[in-house]
Parts: sequence; C-alpha cells; structure tokens
Amino acid sequence: MYRLYGALAVFGIALCIITTGFIIDTRTADKVIRELDSSYELAKNGDIEGAKRKIEAAKSEWDNNMETMLLFMSHGRLDQIESSINTAYNYIKSNEISMFIAECASARLMTGHFIDVEYPYLNNIF
Repeated sequence: MYRLYGALAVFGIALCIITTGFIIDTRTADKVIRELDSSYELAKNGDIEGAKRKIEAAKSEWDNNMETMLLFMSHGRLDQIESSINTAYNYIKSNEISMFIAECASARLMTGHFIDVEYPYLNNIF
C-alpha cells in the first residue's frame, strides 16, 4: 500500500513540475510576442523610439525568465529565439529599420512556434 502512495506522490510532484514549466514558458512567450508585435508595428509606422522601448521590454522579459525556461526546454530553441531578439535589438539601436523589421518578424514567428510546440496536442505528442 505504501508503494501506491509513494507512486502517487511522485506522480503528483512530476505533474506540478510539468505544469509549472508549461505556465512559465507560455506566459513568457506570450508577453514577448505582444512586445514584439508592438515593436514591429511601431517601427513600420516610423516610431523608432517606441519600437526601441518595446524591443527592450521583450528582451528584458525573455532574459529575466531564460534561466527558468532552460530547466524545462531544450537550449537550442530558446537560444535561437534569444539570438533573434538580440539581433533585432542591435538593428534598431543602429537604426537599420528594414533589417529590424525583418528580424523582429522572424523572432515573432519563432516565439509563436515555441508556444505551439508547448501545448499538448496529439501531433506534438506523437
């Protein structure tokens, strides 16, 4: 009987860890997507300073949660997104607006795909 209780306790702990990872990953990615979308639109409309603020917010949000997300996800995907956000940030700092818009769109797509992979759909499981 104690083995059953032990197995249930281990299952409960594993479920809590998985749920925590899912929540942290999806919330962070969702916030970053909103900031990237705002930055993209502001840059397209000519508000470079506003775009800088938004990409800095996206970069800050990603950097603040990167260590926690690394506990739950593979490093490769997270590093690609981080690299793309940093590249976009560097483009906007050097006033290369067309390159910034392209890189911002790329970071947005990668982050959106990151969220799609996180959800436990059948095609993600098998």
